[in-house]
Parts: sequence; structure tokens; C-alpha cells
Amino acid sequence: MHDFIFPGFNARAALFRTFQRVVRRTSALALLFGAAAGVALAQTPLTLRFADFYLQPQGPQGPHMTETLRRADGMTVRLVGYMVQKEVPTLGRFMLSPRPVQMSDHADGDADDLPLALATVYLDPEQKEWVVPYTRGLIALTGRLELGRMEESDGRVSWVRLHLPAQATRGMNPLELASYFHSLQHQH
Repeated sequence: MHDFIFPGFNARAALFRTFQRVVRRTSALALLFGAAAGVALAQTPLTLRFADFYLQPQGPQGPHMTETLRRADGMTVRLVGYMVQKEVPTLGRFMLSPRPVQMSDHADGDADDLPLALATVYLDPEQKEWVVPYTRGLIALTGRLELGRMEESDGRVSWVRLHLPAQATRGMNPLELASYFHSLQHQH
């Protein structure tokens, strides 16, 4: 570090402050990506890809789940994807997609642009009243996979669900909460 170039400038401290701002802006209810922040899981998670969800190409009878996906039902899996951005977040859950998607519930209603391969991610039952604010970019989540038709409380039908353990999320500290609310005021 070249602190002598600018008297009083500490590059390490500036880099650390920048890192802190980035962390605060991207984690209101922080998802501890991967294996719940270093907590060892009882079993090694199977890595699933969204391409493993349905047989391609689809036949005349519509989509069919792959054998890989069916075998993973009830197992601990790791899934990497993009959080679906919604106008109003749903308490205790969010959707994970293979590509970035923004839903406009008010304008589009049921005519959304969600891909077929989609997972509904559930927080631990004790966290069902928590809101998970939108997080940009790819995220890796590890949890228990559940398959089958289920009608959600908002009327949407889910076929693939990922249940996160309690230690996969944490509440925000006051500074993170304030930063999150501030970022909402400046969205365009």
C-alpha cells in the first residue's frame, strides 16, 4: 500500500469501508450462501442444476421431471441461481430461477415471465414471518429438496421447493436495516 502518496489516506481502511458498504447494501436479511456459513451438514449436499429439473425436449404431454431430480427428493442439495425480484416480497419464502427475472405482480398479474425450471425457497418455519429482500447476482443455497404439486398461499403452484435450515439466514443489525431502507428510497 502506498500511504505516503496521499498523506492521511489509509488504503486498507478505505478498502474495508467500501467492502462494508457493499455488504450492507446486498444483505438485508443475509443469506449465508452455501453450507450455512461453515456449519457442517449431516450429509454432503448433491449439487443440482436447473437443467436437471425437466426432460428436454418436452414432448406432447408437457414437462416431465428428470430421474436425477426425482432421486434428489428429500435429500440435502445445493442449488445455484438468481433470486426472482418481486415488487412485494413474500413472507418466509422467495423464488430461485436459472436466470435473472423481475416480476411485476401489479402490472402483469399471472402473465409472468418465469422459467419452467424454478424453485420456491422456504426459510425455516420459525422464520416464516421474515422478509427476504431481493439479492442481485448468483446465489448458492443448500437445503432439503421437496417435490410435488403444492398451491402456495398466493395461489401460485410450486413443483420444486428448497427448505433452508435456520442457520442459513440471520436477522439484520440496525445499520444493515437502515441501509436497506435507504436503498429502497433510491430505486428507479
